[in-house]
Amino acid sequence: MRPVRLTMSAFGSYAGVQEIDFTKIHSGLFLITGDTGAGKTTIFDAIMYALYDRTSGGRRDGNMMRSQYASEDTDTYVEYVFSYRGQEYTVRRNPEYLRVGKRRKADGSLRYVKETAKVSLLLPDGREYQGKKRETDQKIQEIIGLDAGQFTQIAMIAQGDFLKLLHAESKERKKIFSQIFQTQIYWRIQEALKEKGKDLYIALKERESDIRREMEHVEQENTEQQDLADQWKELCELSMPEGEKVLESVKNFLEYEESCGKVLKKESEELKKQSETLRMLIQKKEEKNKIFDRLEMEEKSLLLLNAKQDEMETCRVQAGLGHRAEQARHLEVQALRTAKSVRQIQGEIEQITVWQKEQEKELSEVKEKAEELEEVFAKEEPEMLKRISQLSDLLPHYANVRKYLKEYENQTGAMQQCIQNCQEASAQYEEAYAKFFQEQAGILAKELQEGTPCPVCGSVEHPHPAKISGEAPDKETVEKLKQRRDLLEQKRIQQQEKFQICKAQLESEQRILGDNPVKEEQVKEELQKMQVELDRKKNETKQAQEQCRKLTEESRRQAGKLEGLRGQKAELEKRFVKEQEEFREEISRQEFTSQEEFREAKQWIEGWREKDKEVKEHDRQLLEKKAKIETLKEQTAGEKREDPQQEIEKRNEVEHLLKEKQDHQMQLHSRWTGNQNAYKNLKQYFSSQEALRKEYEVLSNLSKTANGNLSGSVKLDFETYVQRTYFRQIIQAANRRLARMTSNEFILQCREIQDLSSQGQAGLDLDVYDLVTDSVRDVKSLSGGESFMAALSMALGLADIIQNTAGAVSLETMFVDEGFGSLDDASRDRAIQILKELAGEKGLVGIISHVNELKEQIDWKLNITKTEHGSQAKWEI
Repeated sequence: MRPVRLTMSAFGSYAGVQEIDFTKIHSGLFLITGDTGAGKTTIFDAIMYALYDRTSGGRRDGNMMRSQYASEDTDTYVEYVFSYRGQEYTVRRNPEYLRVGKRRKADGSLRYVKETAKVSLLLPDGREYQGKKRETDQKIQEIIGLDAGQFTQIAMIAQGDFLKLLHAESKERKKIFSQIFQTQIYWRIQEALKEKGKDLYIALKERESDIRREMEHVEQENTEQQDLADQWKELCELSMPEGEKVLESVKNFLEYEESCGKVLKKESEELKKQSETLRMLIQKKEEKNKIFDRLEMEEKSLLLLNAKQDEMETCRVQAGLGHRAEQARHLEVQALRTAKSVRQIQGEIEQITVWQKEQEKELSEVKEKAEELEEVFAKEEPEMLKRISQLSDLLPHYANVRKYLKEYENQTGAMQQCIQNCQEASAQYEEAYAKFFQEQAGILAKELQEGTPCPVCGSVEHPHPAKISGEAPDKETVEKLKQRRDLLEQKRIQQQEKFQICKAQLESEQRILGDNPVKEEQVKEELQKMQVELDRKKNETKQAQEQCRKLTEESRRQAGKLEGLRGQKAELEKRFVKEQEEFREEISRQEFTSQEEFREAKQWIEGWREKDKEVKEHDRQLLEKKAKIETLKEQTAGEKREDPQQEIEKRNEVEHLLKEKQDHQMQLHSRWTGNQNAYKNLKQYFSSQEALRKEYEVLSNLSKTANGNLSGSVKLDFETYVQRTYFRQIIQAANRRLARMTSNEFILQCREIQDLSSQGQAGLDLDVYDLVTDSVRDVKSLSGGESFMAALSMALGLADIIQNTAGAVSLETMFVDEGFGSLDDASRDRAIQILKELAGEKGLVGIISHVNELKEQIDWKLNITKTEHGSQAKWEI
């Protein structure tokens, strides 16, 4: 984040509109100076308020910052323009305050209105971010990559907050590093292990419940095997019995039930044989008795047939008379049928005539409806097709978003890998360079002599000269490590370009869908509904047209049918006259002596064939009965009826015993099947329980280790363990400057794991190593000036690592508020020199201070002048 322009209106000590243009300073160190209370820190407050809706020290909110010098009609606001990763953003924020209204009261006095708190954010493309105040605040924080507390610790170090990072507890540093270095993934791993451990524990308990439930399903035979029952009872009373014993006990039940089942099966088969023998004997006797029964029944039937002999003779006479009149009757019936057909055709003609009148009315209505539907469809179809086209064009962008999201995840993973490689290469180079540099100190110290000034510090005493270790890398090795670091950094930049391209493609597709895109399923649903509605209207119109066509065709067909029926009627009427004449001629040719005889014969015409069939059937049955009776008499010759009751009673007794055996056998089989299933389930459950138990033990220990919950061990979780790498890099970067500030009197170091406390969160604790006394002490033991230098080095080291690792935060500017007054001249000179070097590397470093000596050491100054009407700011070289 690099400031471009800051505008303050009626804010703090500034009465009117005060604009500070930071583009006048291209790079370097600049000083914000002025008298106490002039408004130097207000510059900090304005930037913090614009970004985070709070002041730099956190002791005042924006509502307390309206200037006491401002006129009543002057608006209070802060507008801050800054660039981030090459893109420019503008934030404008105003607090809630009372201002003079445009209209006065009825008595002429001023009317005050409340101006509500507002914030707006202009994005690099000129669009204003659309969101409520909370959403806009969240968006600004996402852009910066830091919350207000973190921003004041590494980018804008305010009065009173300067030492927070130095004196922070381990858990506080963990929160800062988690956001800066995006180590939440390791915390998620911890949580995933914890949740997996919980899931396995629950699964283990569920498996135990399954085992108890299956054990309850095991049934026992009420037998003399009391030892098996006692053993099973003991197992059921245990909280969780051994699997082998449970399975062995169930297996014993199964073996016993199998042996009982074999005995029952053998007994049942024997009873079945007895029952079958008795059944066959009963069946034989009953079949013999049935033959006698059939003989009696056939003899009775023969008597009935003989009784109908006279009736059959009468039927024979009547059948002969009917045969004579049949031919004449056929001609009469044909004429009657023709007359009936004429009447039917006349009825159809009348129906078609009525139908034609109704059809004309319906056809007129259908034509009118079809024309109306055609007109409506012609108007609505273009709009519906346009909407369908819009929805169809929108659907591919959802697929593109999914594709680019996947590619974005891949590019993010590749980016993280590049960052990791850069970190490792940078750490290797820094370590090698430190050893090489320390070795140079040893080489230089080798030539020192007591009384001769040191070319570095000028001291004539050399109580602790550096030693040559002989293990340091040579210059060529250090240079290769530097080249490798630079090469990997170049790859990281290339990968970052790919990442940005992918991100731009994704955002482009997302912009097409809008800020609040409709879900793809809703688009598909609307598209389907529109298509269905279009098809419905089209089909409805076609159906109306088709109905109109069919009615027209049907009208034509019925008209043709009517003409045909009229022709048929005329033909049938002619045929009827002819058939009447043929009937009268046939009557005269028959041998009937009179019309009276013909009428008598005519009465039997309808049934003469049935009478003839009845006579013939009677004769056939009579012959058949006589033959059957002769056959049955031959089968019963020399035989008599036999009573099977004794065998039936015996067989009932056997069947009853067999049913009892079968019921017992079925119960035993059902019990055996249930126990067999229980055995299989128990075998599976015990097997999976053992696997779950082993997996749970491993995962539980892993989860406790990752979450720092191992009993008696340091509370060092996985995320903190990873953050220690960054912390060591920060300390190493800080020590490079701190050693120069303090003339190698002391450096900072990360507390070793074996020295960490086992109570509370640990791992990011900070100690001081005193090079003079070769001792380690708490960082809080530093004096005011030493603490300032250590805190400044920590802040600068943190900024270095953030930049080198290309993390989520890009820092191009740093502000430091006070603290230089606690330094002596030499320490201040060294600190200023280091800040100048930092500004030359990173961009801008702003110092707020009233120390007069700084004015001579820093070229660019922003002078804050306090007047009776408010403060003013002006750049000065």
